[in-house]
Amino acid sequence: MDDLEFLILRASEIGVELDGDTAAALLTYKNLVLSANEKFNLTAIKEDGEFIVKHLVDSLLGASEIPFGARLCDIGSGAGFPCVPLAAARKDICAVALDSTAKKMNFVSEAAKSIGLGNVSTVAGRAEEQKNLFGAFDAVTARAVSSLPVLLELAIPLLKVGGVFIAYKTDDGELEISKRALSELGAKCVNIKSAALYGGDKRTVLVFEKLKATNPKYPRLYGAIKKNPL
Repeated sequence: MDDLEFLILRASEIGVELDGDTAAALLTYKNLVLSANEKFNLTAIKEDGEFIVKHLVDSLLGASEIPFGARLCDIGSGAGFPCVPLAAARKDICAVALDSTAKKMNFVSEAAKSIGLGNVSTVAGRAEEQKNLFGAFDAVTARAVSSLPVLLELAIPLLKVGGVFIAYKTDDGELEISKRALSELGAKCVNIKSAALYGGDKRTVLVFEKLKATNPKYPRLYGAIKKNPL
């Protein structure tokens, strides 16, 4: 089985149907990430099959949770995961990759263009400092970034009321410690989607809906968020 067939099959196992062109584009993106890896330190996963499963397929787990036509922000996007695979699989959305490392965002911007994705843009900066983006998004994603209470304070202010935050986690174990954050930020968990990736690794996508406007005192500066999570 070649990489194209492998990606299409593994994606179908989690309920995402990729056509050949989309799968080929994502494999080209994989090659671009691996080629740039030494310069930018984009990933520790370098073997093709493992990369396909743990970056491309894993990123697609949240695809079904994004509203149609959504404007999406991906916090701590790094090498473009999950936003690039999501934008490739969901051509109806517009994805903004947000990361504090400008070199990584330059890479994502150029690499996304090179595979023909016109629905990906980038912002270099910290989520809590993007005041012009507060309340601007229908969906926010975050994968392998921080603890859930910290993520909630970074993500919820970026959402419109009624928008959804999609947190990529290994399980739902952080929900218990996130009750205060959810109450304070005016959000609730509306879906828990669990899956096993090819090879057995467990993954969980937690979906939160923003119920009301965010108190202007949030988000705090990152140092305060990290030191004293809600």
